[in-house]
Amino acid sequence: MSISSVLARLRRLEVLAVSTLTLAACGGGGGGGPTGGGTTGSMSASIDGTSWSSTTASATATPGGIFTLTGVQAGSGVGVTMTIYHIGAPGTYPLGVGSTVAGGLASVVEGTSGWSTPLSGAAGTVTVTSVSPTRIGGSFAFTAPRVTGASGLATRAITTGLFDVPVSGPATLVVPDNAGGKMTWGVGSTAHTASSIASVSAPSAGVLTFAGSNTAQTLSIIVSEYTGTGIYILGSGASRSVRLTQVAPGGVWGGTNASTTGSLTVTTATASRIIGSLSVTLQPVGGTTGGTVRVFATFDIGI
Repeated sequence: MSISSVLARLRRLEVLAVSTLTLAACGGGGGGGPTGGGTTGSMSASIDGTSWSSTTASATATPGGIFTLTGVQAGSGVGVTMTIYHIGAPGTYPLGVGSTVAGGLASVVEGTSGWSTPLSGAAGTVTVTSVSPTRIGGSFAFTAPRVTGASGLATRAITTGLFDVPVSGPATLVVPDNAGGKMTWGVGSTAHTASSIASVSAPSAGVLTFAGSNTAQTLSIIVSEYTGTGIYILGSGASRSVRLTQVAPGGVWGGTNASTTGSLTVTTATASRIIGSLSVTLQPVGGTTGGTVRVFATFDIGI
């Protein structure tokens, strides 16, 4: 299976997750009440500059640090939902990413219309300040375009979000070492965060192959003769290449041999995780205009 087909499958699954998340925001949660301990929960935010607070708020969890938080306001029926993956400790995580990345998705529902974070890798953030198998708290902010319904604003802006909610379900904070990851890259002055990460072949096979993608770009890497930590020269003709594909305006840069110059550095390599960085110059290919591009990337990928 090619890396492009793996990423396409991930994107289909993540689009389905966005739809499910939007529908989930229509449902209610466990008992409402003031912020604090016990069985009550609260969620609040500014939605397009208007204060919103939940009447009911709660979270469900599954093993591996996966949480779905939902708050619904009685009367208006406005609901906010977030599903966040691979949360084993406090920290700040991106919104607008799928289940292969540490972070999550968020949505707003009002009436028959729903708004969800796109898989851009940069739709917002959720900061988890406290987390246990029974309770999770923190803050959030995100921007979400409309994905269902024909009424309401084209985009909703959620700021100053806060949550402190009880957790039900088989919650565990033990995240498997090969679960989740992060990959970022810069092209010129533009920074990108992967919303999906795919690894096609295990490094033990002697070839390191992985890619990160979002709604704007895909960055894929192939390194043959892989042996673990070290520096690997790219574009050497030994099945080592980097390819950058841009959605709009379309374009492809890099590949094998002289199309890619630079190196990939692996600083940590275990059976379950690879950490490192990439620094390359890529030539335009296939009629792409715009000249060469310089790409610097960092990655922390579960295998």
